[in-house]
Amino acid sequence: MTTMNPAAARIEEIRTNSLRGSALSADGGSAISLAIGEPSFATPECVVEAQAQALAEGMTHYAVQTGAPDLVKAILAHAVPPSSPLCDTRNVLVTHGGTAGLSSTILGLIDPGDVVLIENPTYSLYADAIRLAGGTIRGFGRRPDGGLDLGEIRKLAVSAKMIILCQPSNPMGTVVGAEEWQELSEIAGACDLLVLSDEAYDGIVFDGCEFVSALAVPGLADRLIVSRTFSKKYAMTGWRVGYLVGTAELVAAASTAHRTFNGAVNTANQYAAIAALERAAGEAEAMRREFQERRALMVSCLRDKGPVDFSVPSGAFYLWVKYPEHFGPSQTVAAKCLASGVRVRPGSEFGTGGTYRLRLSFAPDRESIVEGCRRFLSVFET
Repeated sequence: MTTMNPAAARIEEIRTNSLRGSALSADGGSAISLAIGEPSFATPECVVEAQAQALAEGMTHYAVQTGAPDLVKAILAHAVPPSSPLCDTRNVLVTHGGTAGLSSTILGLIDPGDVVLIENPTYSLYADAIRLAGGTIRGFGRRPDGGLDLGEIRKLAVSAKMIILCQPSNPMGTVVGAEEWQELSEIAGACDLLVLSDEAYDGIVFDGCEFVSALAVPGLADRLIVSRTFSKKYAMTGWRVGYLVGTAELVAAASTAHRTFNGAVNTANQYAAIAALERAAGEAEAMRREFQERRALMVSCLRDKGPVDFSVPSGAFYLWVKYPEHFGPSQTVAAKCLASGVRVRPGSEFGTGGTYRLRLSFAPDRESIVEGCRRFLSVFET
């Protein structure tokens, strides 16, 4: 019997050590989960109705590999700035959620030995996919004020093929501003660097913070691919619909990888996604406002009530919590949290910058946040 290849084995080892697998997915009985980035809201009714109508009309067959033409048209109309040069159907690929969009982009563009820059800490899927492609990871950080360390990025970019940014950041909730995007575009142009912007949390920003998409940065248009999903903004995690927007050449490379592993996206769900873009803006805004209220609730539950520290995030729906090192590495503390009835994400899953940190989600309902935080703080009382 054959064993998994070295790339898959490395990923499995990392998942096991971070408790991303068995411990966090175990049946914890009455355990409350603050670990998963899944909105507790029901999918907007207009989206559900659109899928039901599509099914009733017989939309149960294969869709076009690159996406149903009506959905591609809606994406171009609602997600891409009219002034952008990326306003053609060749610039769009509909994907099986954001996960498939990100993985297909990396597998379609990264060759063995290529250097890819990712933030430390950041979403672990990037590292997994880069390893599967045979690429080399180089990490960069942020300045004490939370801004990107553009000086470090400039040094690393000279030998890199791609940089990946999460906007807003998972797990830290930081947001890349217009000036940072502009400087990053200059670095990318000078170093011939591809830019992959993961915008899974598109528009989920707080306190009047402006969400600036990479699609709005003219200097990036000739080297850019943006990945988005309907999962977070429209509470459609189980629908598995996302999309890529980028240069025709980059999208074509991602499309080759996507159709190899995934094929066309569920036809009826694509028509549900059209309804989300065209008719669910009000529901998305209501959820965003509620996320801001839940953020305030979690902050009030944790601030000055234990030996933990954190910055209030500007976007997404996570607190990136630091605790005293004598409690042990994040895997150990996450296991203690589970034993106390609350699931959290160990910070090590997001990179070496998370060794003594944990990620807590305020996407669950308010009752879960209050009780989950109480159980979380009890871990640090001994």
